[in-house]
Amino acid sequence: MYPVMLNINGKLCTVIGGGKVALHKVKKLSQGGAYVKVISAEFINGFAEFETITKKYSPSDIENSFLVIAATDDIELNKKIVDDSHKRNILASIADNADYSDFISPASVTSGDITLSVSTNGKFPMLAKKLCSDKTDKLNFFSGILPILEKYRRHIIKMNYINKQELLEFMLSEEMLEYAQNNTDVFRKRLQERFPH
Repeated sequence: MYPVMLNINGKLCTVIGGGKVALHKVKKLSQGGAYVKVISAEFINGFAEFETITKKYSPSDIENSFLVIAATDDIELNKKIVDDSHKRNILASIADNADYSDFISPASVTSGDITLSVSTNGKFPMLAKKLCSDKTDKLNFFSGILPILEKYRRHIIKMNYINKQELLEFMLSEEMLEYAQNNTDVFRKRLQERFPH
């Protein structure tokens, strides 16, 4: 698998299925800014805020989709949906079958502008979720100092320092991160001293 963050903002993503797994996928796609269409003969509670079409799947349902997720409880139907997608050059995934999918959705946790994604390549998704949840506190910390890091990274790039990599590493050194954890103002002051502008 090739890890990638996919820009789905404003793009049509179709989910086939009306159960718990489908609902989870729909919510994640919506959070990513996608225009989501959901097709299923039946829906559990929770789909009210999304565009749903109550019908059995047919290949025309996926026309013009950027990507398709098959999340029904019918293994053969899921495979057919992927095959139909491939005939139309559409990326497709089966929610619980990494081997038959073009992509898998890793477990992820987001804090501000930082998203941490973990995948076990479909071998044990629950472990990926646990690894994500174990890192939440650290993620929140880094999300808090990210605007400061971004500001000084832009300065370093703009000033075209020769030792750019070394300076970027300095900002994330143990010493600097300890300042950041203890007192953000001191962290900011130390950076200002190092990179006056």
